[in-house]
Amino acid sequence: MASTAVTRRGDLSVTAYYTAHTWRWGKLAGAELFTGRKSRDVFNATNLALGVARLFRRDLPSLRHGLVQRHVMIDRLAAASGCAQVLELAAGLSRRGVTMSADPALRYVEVDLPAMIAHKQRLLSKSARGREIAARPNLVLHAGDATTLGLDEVLAPGPVCVIAEGLLVYLDASAQQALWRRVAALCAARPGSALVFDLVPFVEQPRPGRVGRGFERLFKRATKGATMAFDGRTRDDIAAELRAAGFTTVERIAPADAPPAWAVPHLARRTQQLVWRAAVA
Repeated sequence: MASTAVTRRGDLSVTAYYTAHTWRWGKLAGAELFTGRKSRDVFNATNLALGVARLFRRDLPSLRHGLVQRHVMIDRLAAASGCAQVLELAAGLSRRGVTMSADPALRYVEVDLPAMIAHKQRLLSKSARGREIAARPNLVLHAGDATTLGLDEVLAPGPVCVIAEGLLVYLDASAQQALWRRVAALCAARPGSALVFDLVPFVEQPRPGRVGRGFERLFKRATKGATMAFDGRTRDDIAAELRAAGFTTVERIAPADAPPAWAVPHLARRTQQLVWRAAVA
């Protein structure tokens, strides 16, 4: 989950705490290494606020159920990519690198700002299992800004699956397009590579109403000013922008449309997620 590439505009560590505990609540392997009292408190407080909001807006989707769906779907796409290395941008407290790097043939690189990388290393150092994981030569925790990093700097030769989970929603359209152009160029130079990310167009999301605007103000205060980027683009607009950036294949997958073999959980719940896969033929 992105904590970070936008930290200059605010502090998104609260979202990293929330998603980390969501993965634990969703019983996803490895999440327990990155959770504790603070993440639990953020998780409970956020769910309480959302529960109050849902009393007034019963059409609001469930955040925690949707985030687990999103995380699982990205897991499945990364595993299906066939790439021997994965690059996760603005990884936050994602547990994905811990689980995927258990395969010594796969190189997993996480990028985040120095404070988050240092925090993640401290969390891993607290247990024997965490220290063993941190010592894996195929798990790289790299301190850097995902929006400006020279991607080749942290990669080995060969195809790569680039993951940007929870990041795009905090970037405006021009910043998204800039990132897509950089990753498309990377994919073109490394046949077999792909970009996997999540992004629900703002125009598809429920209008916030008075309660929602209040919650947004609380979020902005908690993150020291960071906000999500809102605009009027549609799914087709985003797909066209990805193709203009250089991708030749663009797919979008909602939880209900995922292959049954993915075993996406919580399909009976009201959620709102959209995962994208883009590649260069």
